[in-house]
Amino acid sequence: MRKIFITVFSLIGFYLLWPYLAVFSLYLDLKTGDAVGVEEHIDWPSFKNDLQADLDQLVEIKVKESLNNKGIKISFDSLTLSRQLSDKIATPKGLIYLFNKPNEFIEQIRQTFNSAIPPEKINPPAPQKKSFEPEGPNIPNLFERIEYAFFTDPTDFRLRFNKGDLSFTLDWQLQGIFWKLTRLKIPIKKI
Repeated sequence: MRKIFITVFSLIGFYLLWPYLAVFSLYLDLKTGDAVGVEEHIDWPSFKNDLQADLDQLVEIKVKESLNNKGIKISFDSLTLSRQLSDKIATPKGLIYLFNKPNEFIEQIRQTFNSAIPPEKINPPAPQKKSFEPEGPNIPNLFERIEYAFFTDPTDFRLRFNKGDLSFTLDWQLQGIFWKLTRLKIPIKKI
């Protein structure tokens, strides 16, 4: 009976830690600029569709703001702009750049909406692969950066964290035997 209890407890413990291991693995790949590793952690079709839907919403908000300021009523097709932006972000290179320099990347997106630069000019630099240099345990900083991390159901996991003054939400889904990132919610209010 004791062996069964230990086995069940171990399996439950592993299951509860499993998504955290996937998050940490993606963190290492983003930190070290490993585009191949980032590629493996993402469910790209779902990721791109949800990101484009968020950007469609952002474009709609920005268009309404500009139309209200000018008193003009006009319809606007946001598909082109949001697709161009999501194509820049939803790549291993774009995610590595967004992770390592989020304020710069968000500023480029903001400038696109202000017509300062066209979407074609947003080009994340090619990631330079580097070795991971572990830093000392910084548990207080970790608790300041992570707002929450929890299961939304047995096969879905959500993590919300702060990077600088920006908040990002990551939705993970268990697909087969691997956890895959299916959605990234970017801080739309900051753009």
